[in-house]
Amino acid sequence: MKLDWRSFLLSFISLFVFLATSTPPSHSQDTNSFFGIKAGASIPLGAYRQASLDGGSFALTGYNVKAEGGWFFKPQIGIGASVGINQHPVDVGLLGWEKVQADPFLEDLFIRSDPYLMLTGMIGVYYHYPVMKKLSIEAKIQGGMLYGKTPYQLYKPQYFLFGPEYYEITSAQDWNLAGNVGLGIRYDISPCFGLLLDSDFTYSNLAFKFLSALGERIDQRQILLLNTTMGLRINL
Repeated sequence: MKLDWRSFLLSFISLFVFLATSTPPSHSQDTNSFFGIKAGASIPLGAYRQASLDGGSFALTGYNVKAEGGWFFKPQIGIGASVGINQHPVDVGLLGWEKVQADPFLEDLFIRSDPYLMLTGMIGVYYHYPVMKKLSIEAKIQGGMLYGKTPYQLYKPQYFLFGPEYYEITSAQDWNLAGNVGLGIRYDISPCFGLLLDSDFTYSNLAFKFLSALGERIDQRQILLLNTTMGLRINL
């Protein structure tokens, strides 16, 4: 099933507006401002995950580590910022298979690849909705920048007739505007500390420039990530 991220974003904004305009229960934590660290799985979606030589990136599930802080100027509404790092391995088995199928003179191909690297910096609006005394739901909408770096790859081909023993593809990099929406659960284990369980979607569009003997090539890549993380926060 193809994920329509535009429909998802509209649905999330509708949920965010509904929560922001609803009346929360009276039991609220003493403070909602925070600083936290969280980590977990980073799942590539859409074309970024697609195993295709035409627009796909062959990215696999990796990891996400994020530092985040927020200041609530009202009990339920605040502003905050986050910085994060994502790495995604490359499915070299499928990548090699697709390249062999696309080249009639190629019998086999061994690929060694570094992972994709994605760095994010975001600012945005946060909403806090208490469910019970220590349990609450938090939502956010952010905008910012995403920096991406493609992996260095070493190719060792086996040709039907003749060809190079090996060749390499060096890394390319780009950065662009990005958006992020997230929804999480917070449980306060004490007045000072809380546990987080978060999920968020990040989207951007990058253009990676490669140079070769044939000239310059630009690969347009849509980056869509689902991060599912757990962490610890300090209530300020």
